[in-house]
This record gives sequence, structure tokens and C-alpha cells, in this order.
Amino acid sequence: MAPLQKFVKAAFTATAPNYQTASTKTVSIGTTSLLSGLDVASVSLEEMCGLFKAKPADNLYLTSNGERGVCVYKPVKKGDVVLSIPISSCFRDDEPPRWYEHLEDNEATEDEHDITDYERYSPSGWASRLAASVLDLELNNSEGEVQNDNDLKKGREMWQSMLPDKDILRASLPIHWGEEIVGSTKCTALELVIDSAYFARATAVFTLTDELKQVLEDIKDEKGQIANVDLERKCHDALDIVQTRACRVERKCEDGAQWGPPLRILAPIFDFINHASSRSTGKGSANAEFGVENEHMCDMHEAKLVVRALRDIGEGEEVLIDYGDSARPAWRCLTSYGFVPDYDLNADTSDEEPLENVAELWMNGLRFDVDPNSVPYDLVEVAAAQTMLDYSVSEEEFAQEEEEIENGMLTPLVARTIADRAIEAAVNLVIETEEGDSEEDVWDAPEFVQAASLANRLRWSQHEVLMKFAKNLRGLCNPEPEEEI
Repeated sequence: MAPLQKFVKAAFTATAPNYQTASTKTVSIGTTSLLSGLDVASVSLEEMCGLFKAKPADNLYLTSNGERGVCVYKPVKKGDVVLSIPISSCFRDDEPPRWYEHLEDNEATEDEHDITDYERYSPSGWASRLAASVLDLELNNSEGEVQNDNDLKKGREMWQSMLPDKDILRASLPIHWGEEIVGSTKCTALELVIDSAYFARATAVFTLTDELKQVLEDIKDEKGQIANVDLERKCHDALDIVQTRACRVERKCEDGAQWGPPLRILAPIFDFINHASSRSTGKGSANAEFGVENEHMCDMHEAKLVVRALRDIGEGEEVLIDYGDSARPAWRCLTSYGFVPDYDLNADTSDEEPLENVAELWMNGLRFDVDPNSVPYDLVEVAAAQTMLDYSVSEEEFAQEEEEIENGMLTPLVARTIADRAIEAAVNLVIETEEGDSEEDVWDAPEFVQAASLANRLRWSQHEVLMKFAKNLRGLCNPEPEEEI
């Protein structure tokens, strides 16, 4: 038998059964890949920056070549500020509308930002509180500082006019997809996460709808016209905006000590910045990072959300940040933000970092997550048993292979078994699914086309991972050059 080859980083590294979870160090924001309701060319980010007191006000502009993004007029050096926007200009989850909290206009508010009031500001309710603020903007029912700040009010109205088309955004999020589209993705992980999110979304919509009905009874007749439309749909639309554009920031002192629960915000202008991976380098990789600066213990009045360059950003280059763990792998990014990112399968990775993208592989009724550069140890064990059946391996030969596998090695026969199964799964992903029960006129609807297109992109993303995975495995059992698979 040919000498066995160990799993090493240059080839394959066997991963322990306890699959490494993604780090929670990074945070995530929403995508702006959909075209907005306002013509991008007519929008001046300089004007918006002035209204939101964001700086620098004269170096950013919007571009739209397929995906709307934020670019710089002048170069920005590594470490310099790309964008700085006051937290006070953002929508905050600890500042929901007063009607959502059943507070009267003249009611005392000294505890309004009491972050220790977990019953009032429970972490699980942050999306509903932010969605209430989005709905409040639509009601033109601004309160407090916003009501007295014409610039901020105008800026938020301009931001609202630039949000994605509601129907297309809805069609981009799998939580709204029908069984036919979800099934066409052939992704069990996606189906499971949709099921788990469904009831949480339903609870949030019920709460918001109930609160909104009460406030509509108290506002003027001309505003009450909203009561004639589908309130549940409006609440879903608001939650879609929050889901795809909200950002989580930590409350920390200068020494890094956390002094309160995370704050969720919607930051206008900042939420126009698109995603790219920070785990790769060069063109198309993340060139900026963000965080909160100027915050103090129990005080965020002077705090700002600041975007700084990770490397030199050239003239006319798009600003890109890493959305974090919620953008990995592809099915999670699609669930969170409504798009499937492009991944560089040849990028160097380290064992300490979360995997950029994975694909699911079934063998003998068991599901495994695989990426091009590693193999789950459990999969090797299952494949070894299958190899004995497929290649009529004697019990003595199988015992020898099993012993070497336990020592962290991968035999050529087992590698071939896994590679063959990966190719079979990859081919299955690009085979057209059977036509469902959808009416023919639905197939041409923009919403159906958007959802079906994203489902196809997810399948193709998984296909590429599996093919790269199989090719690397074949390289272990066939050192000599082989034909493309």
C-alpha cells in the first residue's frame, strides 16, 4: 500500500468532531446591494453628511454599477477616518418611540437610557424596538430631539427615500420564501434556520401590529389612513429593514471594559457600505473597519460610529467592510442580508478564523459541513466504512487503514470515496429541480425572479465549494496531474 499522507495545512487538516464556531468579535451590518427607490445619481452624500453631522462631508459618493456602494473622491491613508457619524444621529434600540412604550409626552424620562432595565430593553426585543422607530418615521411622528432638529428630521426622510424597494427586499429574504423556492436551494441548513426564525418573526410582527393599532387610534385622521392598509405587511417591511441594515456595537470604556449590553443601531450613510471579506487581501477585499469612539462609562452622548481605513484606499475606490460572522457561510449571509457573496476559494486561511464558506455533504444518512481545505474527522470515519463496501477491501486491509485514520492520516482509497461523493453532490446541485405548482404568470414577476435567482446563486456557491473540495482530495490520491473534474 502506498504511504499514507497526513492532514496538514498545505493539504488537508483533519478537524475534530467539535466543529469550531465562528468568533463573535466582529459585528455585522446590512446590505445595500438592491437598487433604492431614489435615483442614485440625484443623491448627494455631502448633503446627507451635513444633515446627520457626519464627517468628512465632502469625500464620499454613491455609485451604482449593479450594486450601490460608497466610494471616495480622494485617497484615504491607512488608519484615517473614512466616515464618522454621531450615535445621536442614528436610530437606537434603547430609544424606541414613546407610543411603543406607552409613555405620554409629559412623562418623566430620567430613566430613558437605563440600560440595567432588562425587562424594558430585553436583548431579544431589539429588532422590534428598532422596527418601531422605522414605522414611526413613516408615520411622520418624530419625537424628542428629532422633532426639534429639522436637519436630522430631513436627513432621516432622505434616508428613508433611499431604502430598497420593499417587494424586492422581501423577495430577497428566505424567511418570506415559499416551500418551492426554499426546497430548490437544496440546503438543509437554510431550511432549518428559516424554521427557527419563523416564530420569532411572527411574535415580533404580532407585537408591533398590536402597538401600531393602538397608536393609530390616537393620531390625526389624515395620518390614520395607514389603518386601511395591511399593518402586518408594514411591520414585516420595517423588520426587513432592521434585519438587513442594523449594526451591533459594544458599550466599552477607554480601557476596553464593557459597561452595558450591546447597542443596536441603524446608522444612515454607514448602512450604504457594502460587504467584503477581511480574511483575504487585494482587490475586492475589505479595506475598512468600524467601531465606536468617544464613548464613556454610562455616557454615549459624544460617541461616534467611526469607519477607518484598514489599508490605503485609492481615489474612486469603493469602501468595503466585513459584515462579520453573519455573512459566513453563504446560506447564513443570504438569510441575514438577502444576498450571496462571492468567495475566493483559493484564499489562505488559518485554523483560528471562522470558515469563509462551507457546503453540506451527505454520506450514509449523515450530514457534514465541508470546505475546500479541511475534512471533518467524523466524515473520514464514515467514508472509511463505505470504502470497505465499495472497493471490497479485506478486513485486514480495512483494520490497517482504520488504525492509520485514527492517527490523523487520510488514505488514498478513503479520499477517493469522499471525492466521488462530493462530485455526485456537486452535480446534483446544478441539476434543474422539477417545476413546482407556481402559476406561469408568477414566474415573470420580479419578486419571484429575485428569489429564484438567489436560490440558484446559493446552489452554485455550494457547487463550487464541493468541486474544489473534491479536486483537493483527488490531488491526495492521484499525485500526478489529472483531467479537470
